[in-house]
Amino acid sequence: MILSVHAIFGASVASLVPNHPIMAFSLGFLGHFALDAIPHKDYELISVDSNSNSTEKKIIIDSLYKKFRFIRDVVLVSFDALMGSFLAFLFFFNPIHPWIFLIGAIGSLIPDFLTFLYLIIKHKPLILFFDFHSSIIHSKRILKLSQPAGVFLQFCTVGVIIAIILGVKWFLSL
Repeated sequence: MILSVHAIFGASVASLVPNHPIMAFSLGFLGHFALDAIPHKDYELISVDSNSNSTEKKIIIDSLYKKFRFIRDVVLVSFDALMGSFLAFLFFFNPIHPWIFLIGAIGSLIPDFLTFLYLIIKHKPLILFFDFHSSIIHSKRILKLSQPAGVFLQFCTVGVIIAIILGVKWFLSL
């Protein structure tokens, strides 16, 4: 899933436990894996060496052209994360617990940050995490959609999940 979807989802589950920041972070973090298990279409990172198998993927920045591709990916990923955090703020900001939405959003974004970090540096704990995230958790079924349709479907999916979460929140408040 794209980072915006993860951030919004993380904020939504954090809103269920506004008095418990560790639980909010944990729900966002674990929810990331649940979302990634759903078949979807992500945008491509053009700086990733796509000729390698999953565990050998890496970002190569050994030429000016490849540095430009890397900068483009960093800008895209940063915009995606910031847009998701902004939308999470709009939908789930709580003046009584003003940071809880951000704690959940950050928890939900951390796994993809660690994956991106793995693509740059191949440190042992990151390799283990990447293998777990990409090979075990992440859906192997990639939907054959255009990139805009894939993003739209991800927002629809998270919209349904958030509606369920808000329904649970409403039910618990009765």
